[in-house]
Amino acid sequence: EIKECDWSSDVCSSDLINQSINVVQWSRRCMKKLYLIVAMFAIFFSGLSAQQKDDKGIYLTAEKMPAIKGGMASIGKKVRYPKIAKEMGIQGVVYVGFVVTSEGKVSEPKILRSLAKPLDAEALRLITEDVKFTPGYYQGNAVPVRMVLPIRFRL
Repeated sequence: EIKECDWSSDVCSSDLINQSINVVQWSRRCMKKLYLIVAMFAIFFSGLSAQQKDDKGIYLTAEKMPAIKGGMASIGKKVRYPKIAKEMGIQGVVYVGFVVTSEGKVSEPKILRSLAKPLDAEALRLITEDVKFTPGYYQGNAVPVRMVLPIRFRL
């Protein structure tokens, strides 16, 4: 039961003050428990995400993800913009999905989001022929990792 407080006379009952203190203490205890639960949840699922595999045993994430040798800037230097796409003024992003093997080679490349046939073909050529990767690692071992790479075509 919450009691009324006479604010005009600056007189509050001690019961009201005690109730307020109890509510604050209860809130703090609940927040501490909530933080603990969130922290445990984050730790548990971060460990699981580091070892998620698809049905073929290919990792979806790894402790150390595969990296492009030379970085993303190296891709831009190797793009051969198709003549017809230039003439038509086509630009945008092609998303390519693939697997980086434990040797750092690309396998199973496929277009996940198409822009135009000539640009799709160029994106596949870049991924399979020109771009080199360092492999992904899990627990110190090189492992195959599934990746998606956006290839931006800009005139």
